[in-house]
Amino acid sequence: MAQVSKRYLHKDVEERILDLFWMSLAMLSTKEKISMFLDDLLSPTEKLMLSKRLAIAFMLIKGHDYPLINNKLKVSNQTIWNVKTNLTHRGKGYKMAVEQIMSKEKWEKFWQDLDHFLTQALPPKYGTNWTEVRRKQWEERRKQNKPF
Repeated sequence: MAQVSKRYLHKDVEERILDLFWMSLAMLSTKEKISMFLDDLLSPTEKLMLSKRLAIAFMLIKGHDYPLINNKLKVSNQTIWNVKTNLTHRGKGYKMAVEQIMSKEKWEKFWQDLDHFLTQALPPKYGTNWTEVRRKQWEERRKQNKPF
């Protein structure tokens, strides 16, 4: 569990350092920059803990039950309950992040479906080994259909 000093900060100082933290995150525009920043800021355990919480929220919103989440993410029922409670009573940030992820997933699925349709509809160029083409298509389809 994270520890914070028992000595309280003045309210103005606390607001200023939180503002600095939020601004630092907001200014990072790419996944790579955010990753570098969080690698310096958080321990590997803290990053994993935060990632698991977001994954729990994602899975709960998608309708997965406790045993599946517990088994897939190796988290306790208490942790799942805490995230679920957060989603129910506050959770605007969780919901916003998960909705953006789900929206991105829908677009990726659309482009994958379009690509799949085109590869099925259009024959390979002359002289292509059809067996090899179909094998690659089958492998791609298997990769895409793996569950969370």
